[in-house]
Amino acid sequence: MTGRSRTRLDSLYRLLPYLERLSETRQADLGLDGGAGLGDLNLVRRVFGEDILPLWRWKPGSNVAGGDRVAEIRLGQQYLTLALRTDVDGEGDIGFDVMVPCPHDDECTGRAWVPAYSVTCLFRALNGDLDDDEDIVCTVHGPNTDEDQEDDPEGRADLEAQYADAVRE
Repeated sequence: MTGRSRTRLDSLYRLLPYLERLSETRQADLGLDGGAGLGDLNLVRRVFGEDILPLWRWKPGSNVAGGDRVAEIRLGQQYLTLALRTDVDGEGDIGFDVMVPCPHDDECTGRAWVPAYSVTCLFRALNGDLDDDEDIVCTVHGPNTDEDQEDDPEGRADLEAQYADAVRE
């Protein structure tokens, strides 16, 4: 076999060893290789990515999430608190919520939570972009809904009263 033919064969059979390495890594992550694997961090990695793992700390005994498991990611002085929700839809689906400020009251002593589907959600939560998200639920004030719009989904609740007040002035 010539040098040129050998190089050509080597370049043709690169997928098999590549997939083998990926498979071995996956088996190790799941603990199927006899090791400990990622264990309860496997879900964290799937949702938020591998780069978040060094920052992730479970907080055993924390009661801030109504009995659900709590974690914190911290870098320097900044941190986020997350809750692992084991039945987000009443059908057993698992997901994470991130703690955000209460959208109803700046002085609220309750805890407000919004779903976190990816590392982008974590960025947006820390940046304040989710502070008024419609999916926030506060433990004191409940869901983040505009009470007037709750009765009228198009936001026209009490329109006649507003018109009457404007005409009287």
